[in-house]
Amino acid sequence: MTDEWSVDLRWLDDPRLSPAGDRVAYVERALDHAADAVASRVGVVPAGGGPTTWFGEGAAPRWSPDGRRLAVCRGAALWLVDTATGAAQRLATADGGQVTEPAWSPDGTRLAFTHVALVESPDGSRVDGRAGLYRRHRRIRVVDDRGRPLWTVTGDAYGPQWSPDGGRLGFLTTRFGARPDLCHVDAAAGADPVTRITDGAGPVRGFAWSPDGGRLAYLSHRHGDAGDVNLRLWLTDRAGHAPADLTAAWVHGLGNPVRGDDPRGTGDAPVVWSAATGRIYAEVAVGGRGPLAWFAPVSGTDGLAFDGAHACLSPTAGGGRVAFVRSDAASPGDVHVADEASGRSRAVTDANPDAARRALPMAPLSVRAGDGVAIDAWLTVTPGDATRPLLVNVHGGPHGAVGWRYTAEVQRLAARGYAVLTLNPRGSQGYGEAFATAIRGDWGGTDWSDVCAAVDAATALPTVDPRRTAIWGVSYGGFMTQWAVAHSTRFAAAVSENGISDFVAAWGAGAGAPTFWDLAMGGRPWTSPRFVDRSPLVHADRIATPLLLVHAEHDQVCPVAQSEQMHAALRTLGRDVELVRIPGEGHLMNLHGRPSSRARRAAAVDRFLDRHLCPDPREAR
Repeated sequence: MTDEWSVDLRWLDDPRLSPAGDRVAYVERALDHAADAVASRVGVVPAGGGPTTWFGEGAAPRWSPDGRRLAVCRGAALWLVDTATGAAQRLATADGGQVTEPAWSPDGTRLAFTHVALVESPDGSRVDGRAGLYRRHRRIRVVDDRGRPLWTVTGDAYGPQWSPDGGRLGFLTTRFGARPDLCHVDAAAGADPVTRITDGAGPVRGFAWSPDGGRLAYLSHRHGDAGDVNLRLWLTDRAGHAPADLTAAWVHGLGNPVRGDDPRGTGDAPVVWSAATGRIYAEVAVGGRGPLAWFAPVSGTDGLAFDGAHACLSPTAGGGRVAFVRSDAASPGDVHVADEASGRSRAVTDANPDAARRALPMAPLSVRAGDGVAIDAWLTVTPGDATRPLLVNVHGGPHGAVGWRYTAEVQRLAARGYAVLTLNPRGSQGYGEAFATAIRGDWGGTDWSDVCAAVDAATALPTVDPRRTAIWGVSYGGFMTQWAVAHSTRFAAAVSENGISDFVAAWGAGAGAPTFWDLAMGGRPWTSPRFVDRSPLVHADRIATPLLLVHAEHDQVCPVAQSEQMHAALRTLGRDVELVRIPGEGHLMNLHGRPSSRARRAAAVDRFLDRHLCPDPREAR
């Protein structure tokens, strides 16, 4: 096999239109191999296209109301950058933490930002990527435009947004319970008293003020910690009276964009309320596509904008325009700017010409599950008539969705000569709530049947070698990988990354909120047999397929003991098993990991797959 895939990728994120709508600030992230880190810098590009002006390292750029300056976060400090001269001044510092989410007051005299720090966690909660017991402590600080402190919102407060008249500061907080609520305070009075808008029945993932400041739109549901139900768009007044569901007849879950293997779209969901049109925009997955959903509260209409074989991420609006990052199967993504009136959009950056030139095509594959349900699947492969080994990738979540969005690891492995199968089995978002909730209490049931149907369809192709088929997945995909080789001998190899082998241990380690496991396993460990009979560890004696376990040592979502237990069991049974531990990384290593950790993980995967899927030494590297 060959290893032709070698490009330096640039991931663009967080585009922000200037107040006049004539420029777009955005963030570019890339792997800095010399520093062994993910580096980010801020750029500004004309909204009509043209060269980008770079303003140094940073993230979360936010325009001042007059369009002259950018607030930029640089680690533990908030900086102001003059976009005419490039001069930068440090405005505020968060000792012992990080600065995120800056927000200008409408008159430009104040800035709010979130100060995030780690503190000891006596309740036993853990922060992913950290070795000890820690929790994230967030508070909102407000300073004037010279950096002088004004007041602070405490009690785990984050995501500040000023009302358009500057009289209120909205934010999210868990001060009233475990689930984020939407609240606001009087900007003249300071941090107290707090007006609570939501009641904690479900998490609030994002919000926006109306252009007149009289209402708020927010994304939430009323089903506790459930991750498989649709987020809905609610509209209420500033007192939180009688929230109206704008998505009562909406079948798709908002705030859950199509996934790739970068962190964009994994945090709180942006809600954008356009002053020019009155439309509210949000990310959405529709099958494997990622258009923007829009809602017009005045007319009661809604629809999809900028639809196609791509995913639209991080929308923003201003000056009659909408900006977003658009990624497709061949491109990590560029900033696109669209005119709201016409709906026409154009790319104003060209961040990854080499990746687009080298990208391998992704083709839809027709799959019908055993019960007749259509399952979306895609095959990424080098064109030609040669017979290829098959890699079956099961995504994590399980309540995400993959599809028409760039995935670097799929491209890398396809360039090495594999046919890579991706799919959205039952449990995935983007196909309606019944599809996403179909695996409640049934992990390894209907979802496993869907995976089998997709493998059957792929291995029936003349260019796929059914004898050289492997399955691979991360997190929930790691569970499915282990479950697959415990219940089938069709795979020649398997790779489980940061997966789960023992649900009782996962529950006891706090890997997920209790309600999450109540739904996933159909109860608690003492009420549901699923915790035992759906644990791959219990079926380890059935596993004959060579298995590679890759696990980040500081994974606090699916702790490393999950792979250690399976490794110990299979070694005791004399099976072909390897365990590669990645130090200093957390659960989302594939999204946030250091370059050296990514390289170590890729080398281990390549050696393992080449050994088991390339029996002819002349085919191996």
